Amino acid sequence: MIPVYEIVLMLGVIELLMVFIFLSASYIHTHIHGLVVQSAVLGCILLLLGWKEGNFDFYVLAVITFVFRTIIIPYFLIWNVRNDERIWNYREIKSMRHSIIYGIILTIMAYFLYIPLYRIIGSINASIPFVIILISIFVIVTRRNAIAQITGYVSMENSLLYMAAVVSSFPLILEMGILLDIIGTTLFAVVIAAEKRYGPLEVEELVG
Repeated sequence: MIPVYEIVLMLGVIELLMVFIFLSASYIHTHIHGLVVQSAVLGCILLLLGWKEGNFDFYVLAVITFVFRTIIIPYFLIWNVRNDERIWNYREIKSMRHSIIYGIILTIMAYFLYIPLYRIIGSINASIPFVIILISIFVIVTRRNAIAQITGYVSMENSLLYMAAVVSSFPLILEMGILLDIIGTTLFAVVIAAEKRYGPLEVEELVG
């Protein structure tokens, strides 16, 4: 018998490593490629859980995840910036000093915060997406670059779907996944369009 949940746990570790890359990476292309990997891993998790649980919604959500988050969104980003080397090369994101240390501290904090949730949920597998959610929020709050912030947002979307899937029988999971994909795609489109028209944007330039 295939140890599905053990495989899901190992894939979850890869998801966690990706969010650490978002936390410490200095270039936009690293963020985008990391997002592709994280989304592809999430798609594999959904396929495995769909097969294990016999839930067709997981299969549909996995296909949507592969199509939107590993193909359409990255292609859209590359297509929009391919003639603007400034965004790929000049646009270095200033990484925070000691970002990995902050990530480890957040991981430890998330462990203790998850203990009360574990008593309610009863699933240790949900601990990894919970950690990813916390670190993704930290990425959104601490990064000043708009695209890096949106990368953190999509990472948080991935972890929410991951948590909903491992908790099992989450109501409206398919609808939630589609909604999150629409929101994420819209945010990417708006920011890249602004980048093309006005040049590199910081978070203050997106306010008001």
